[in-house]
Amino acid sequence: MLRQICFSLVMATVLIQASSLMAAITPEQRQQLNDLKTEIGKVPALLSKKKLDEATAAVTSVEEKLNTLVKDGIPETEALVKALRKQVETQRGILAKQQALVAAKIPTSFSKEVAPILEANCVSCHGEDNPRGGLRMDTFAGMERGGTNGALVVAGNPLRSPLVLRLTTTDNRLRMPKNEEALKPAEIQVIAKWISEGAKYDVMDKTASLGSLAAMADGKPKPAPVPVEVAKPTGNEKVSFINDVAPTLVTTCGQCHLGNNPRGGFSVATFERMMQGGESGRVIVPGSLEGSRLWRLVNADEAPVMPAGQGRITRKWHADLRTWITEGAKFDGPDAKRPLMQLVPTPEEIRARELAKMTPEQLLERRRKDTNEKWEMALSSTQPNIHETDEFIMIGDVDTARLKELAESGSEFLKVLKTTFGFKETPVWKGKLAVFVFKERFGYEEFNQTINRREVPKEIIGHADVSPTLETALVAIYDVGDDPTEKSPGAVLNLAEQLAAAALLKGGGDLPDWLIRGTGLSLAAAGPIGKGNPYVVALKPRAAEAMQYSIQQPQDVFQDGTFSPADVGPAGYAIVEFLMRNGGASNFGSFVKRIQGGDTPAAALQAVYRQDARTMGASFLSTQGAAPGNRKAKKK
Repeated sequence: MLRQICFSLVMATVLIQASSLMAAITPEQRQQLNDLKTEIGKVPALLSKKKLDEATAAVTSVEEKLNTLVKDGIPETEALVKALRKQVETQRGILAKQQALVAAKIPTSFSKEVAPILEANCVSCHGEDNPRGGLRMDTFAGMERGGTNGALVVAGNPLRSPLVLRLTTTDNRLRMPKNEEALKPAEIQVIAKWISEGAKYDVMDKTASLGSLAAMADGKPKPAPVPVEVAKPTGNEKVSFINDVAPTLVTTCGQCHLGNNPRGGFSVATFERMMQGGESGRVIVPGSLEGSRLWRLVNADEAPVMPAGQGRITRKWHADLRTWITEGAKFDGPDAKRPLMQLVPTPEEIRARELAKMTPEQLLERRRKDTNEKWEMALSSTQPNIHETDEFIMIGDVDTARLKELAESGSEFLKVLKTTFGFKETPVWKGKLAVFVFKERFGYEEFNQTINRREVPKEIIGHADVSPTLETALVAIYDVGDDPTEKSPGAVLNLAEQLAAAALLKGGGDLPDWLIRGTGLSLAAAGPIGKGNPYVVALKPRAAEAMQYSIQQPQDVFQDGTFSPADVGPAGYAIVEFLMRNGGASNFGSFVKRIQGGDTPAAALQAVYRQDARTMGASFLSTQGAAPGNRKAKKK
């Protein structure tokens, strides 16, 4: 008996050790994963060369090999596996956008693409009965005539076309459709693309109603729509059509079933059209999974399985679709005739809602996990040090003492940012701000190549990446040491500049690089960090030199992309200082907020400083001793 017990204990020990060995990743497996990391790292180069088929094959190959390795015993929880999964997903998303750009080269059809958008959103106020502003938009002829304010479209130039300007303005009093939600970006892009291509009309009769154009372009009569009964929810449903079902219908199914020539005649443009079905008849039968062809195709009960091609659906959506049909296919939107693209939340809005539901503790845990995963993706062979404060998660390959030192400097400068931007909350960035510190430039470059998929010029030694939802909130810097020179700001000033950038990005909007970098440098230079710093002293002469060879027209001063990576910091510093002197901190804050709200820098200048970009640019250049148009060659 004793011998049997001893034998059992020995076997249990052996099994535990064997289990541990099976769970551990071997050096050979780690090398295979690193090989896949290298392989997926080649995809951006293929994309840049427009080799979409090769890029697709490479991504598919990596995914298949990864699946095989997982099947052979590497756990999904392994950091490298998760990192590769994320990269595969990212590259597929980029591929989809590239393929969409290729498709975008096909000329836009007014009758099939533009007219339905205008009919759904504009004709109710600009129809035949009482056209507001004297503008009729129910026919192309009426659009050509324009209204009391003149022409509606400037062919070839969407930025000068009143139609686009009224659709995109951030002033709710002027934006169209009046008192309605703004058009979806995808719809505005269709209209802008049509105008940029010359605003061509593709049907003979310009007096035909917009609603009849698609049928006229096809050369066949438009069939009478099948009447449908729209069932409204009772409030006891487990699934919402608008929030749970419609987003995937639009983004995934819509790739083939939107527009005026949807595949199989089945359209998901509106709820009403979706319920009318397609060429094969009704596609959704409320309460009946067996009678709903959409479910049979999605559930692989019938060929061809949907979605086709590379389209994918989640398990949750599959379950939600089943529940929604079973519960009676109820419609919880305001109008069944309204385009679903206008009703469904965008992926960003969905993600923002998910993040908004998280507690501070959940957000912090998510940030910690994401920070570690990013480090593992970029520098898996280096074990990082970590130091956490009330505001920051400091992580890097410098020692812990250095992380603490930089965290203290960052915390001091954060007091300035809180005063400047009016931040009251702690931490400023929900879930804390991750700060990556690299002791070698190689590490910083590797981080950019892996995480941001970009090469960084040698002049760039730090950056901030903050999404509007704060799903991402990080700063990354190369630790250049504590002895600043005319060409190197020193680590503390570099960190301060990036923290200021992170504060600006927290407010959202498409801010130009010169504004982001210039604001950070200006705030840092005004305090103890900038006192006696030779880099700060050299900013103004460097800015004046940059103006001599970068500016052709005065308005170029405020455009994004005017200055090289080496000059955008000094130039931005000089421009921000000029704006602060000529309007004070209050006006400068208003200028920033207008750009964050969607204005161009030129529009923001006009609204806040009451001068156009050309006049402001000329005034600024006069302070730099630079004359626009006298472009000089850059000194070596």
